[in-house]
Amino acid sequence: MAITLMADHEYAAEYLANGTVKVQGFDVETAWPEGGAGAAYPSFFTEPAYDMMVVPITNYLIARDIGRPVMGLPVFPDVSFAHVGAQVNVNAGISGPKDLEGKRVGVRGWGFNPGTWVRGALADVYGLDLTKVHWVEAEPNSLMRVDYPRDPRFSISKGGDQVAELESGELDAVLFDRSGPPLGGNRARLFEDPLDAALTYHWQSGIFPVNIMLVAKQDVLNANPGLAQAVVDACDEARRLYYDNVSDDDEHMGLPIGWLREHSLFPHENGLESNRRAIETIVRYAADLGIISRRFTPEELFFDGAR
Repeated sequence: MAITLMADHEYAAEYLANGTVKVQGFDVETAWPEGGAGAAYPSFFTEPAYDMMVVPITNYLIARDIGRPVMGLPVFPDVSFAHVGAQVNVNAGISGPKDLEGKRVGVRGWGFNPGTWVRGALADVYGLDLTKVHWVEAEPNSLMRVDYPRDPRFSISKGGDQVAELESGELDAVLFDRSGPPLGGNRARLFEDPLDAALTYHWQSGIFPVNIMLVAKQDVLNANPGLAQAVVDACDEARRLYYDNVSDDDEHMGLPIGWLREHSLFPHENGLESNRRAIETIVRYAADLGIISRRFTPEELFFDGAR
């Protein structure tokens, strides 16, 4: 029976999904859920829909924290600065990150990966006290049926359509993924120049945040010696093709490719060592928000037979 690998027709994964790059030495079939990634994410916490899946890194941290038998591979198909998705209501009296204190701020889910990254960045760079914000999480989201920790220090409630609620003023701000929906009406960006804010974070932290990562069932890796490294090698080859062919006029997670190249952010490498600081930081952010109960070391999170 073929080993199944979840691969999208986007960015580097396109070269795996269309068969240009194959996993050498193993019978691996690529697939993508009809409803998109969000349709597969909930299965990750019960019985994963695929033997190897791409999932948001905070979903993986939560899965490991609650004891799911899965293991990470050092492959990061998407990298992004979530600063570009932060939007505010123009009448909310918000001129900078510290003004979010005392406001109602939407996130797709409390453990939502882009929201976790940008909240940590706002605290690190601008001194935002995350306990002074009233957080509103939208439903449905990929973690809504997962019993993961909720730290009582934080005010969290449920919401609905975040674009409509931000437009009406029911929400003062929303931390969207990618670059968020097109601006209009009463909505503006939190940062006048979000790319400059992203660079400020990068210069201060040395980090290019990882968004999703490749995760495999532990028993599949154990039963197939060499599979983990073969998959990593294939993903690295797909990544090389992507960087060789992507145009400066294209985008990656809402970020202009030309801008990424200009600031030496592309090409970005897979691998634990290349992303160690980012992994350590997202673990810290997740623990500080209380969505995981322990602080993993990077080595604990990745399969020992892949680099």
